[in-house]
Amino acid sequence: MGKATKRKPATGKVRAASATRIVDAAFRLYAEHGFDVSLARIAAAARVTPAVLAREVGSKTALMQRVFAQLFAGRWKPEWDVLLVDRRVPLEERLTRFYVEYRGNIVRDGARLWTRAGLLGLHKKGDFSGTLAKRILAPMIRELRHEAGVAGAAERAVSGREIELAQVLHGAIAFPHTRSHVFDMTVHGTLEELVPMMVRVWLPGAMLEIRRLNA
Repeated sequence: MGKATKRKPATGKVRAASATRIVDAAFRLYAEHGFDVSLARIAAAARVTPAVLAREVGSKTALMQRVFAQLFAGRWKPEWDVLLVDRRVPLEERLTRFYVEYRGNIVRDGARLWTRAGLLGLHKKGDFSGTLAKRILAPMIRELRHEAGVAGAAERAVSGREIELAQVLHGAIAFPHTRSHVFDMTVHGTLEELVPMMVRVWLPGAMLEIRRLNA
């Protein structure tokens, strides 16, 4: 009998590819079936053995952490920071462009997993609400104040009531994805059609309310 050949250890690229497939498979399965999906099922979907899964990601808790890191990270584009405060562009156009792009990179698996993460309290634990307020809602309010001619618009801290005013638009634009991807309901229009409509409806009333809140 010939000598048994030794299996070469996996290279860094091979291991990275395996880990990526594992996280992607877990992302899909958790989104569709919840977090009770077994590691064995995830390994099969990723085309790796349970031993490889254990080596690459460790425990189920560690795998879930990597899945949620992928969910929360990477969605933000640096150019959006500039767009939201670029006063050379009308505010209505800025908000429309931003939300079409921001909501446009959300797919079914991401929307469903996002909802499941919320039910686990992970949005709060990851300070998602704080990041949301800092990057989107507070800049929206400052630009709305400027548009409405509020005195001292730049210096005054953004209040909780003002954050809720911005959430009226933010939540309205988010809800069609929830209806479509989570509830499997019909949405009457594309993102490119619905976002401009929502911005047009929100902006006049928001202008009046921001003046009242800062009176």
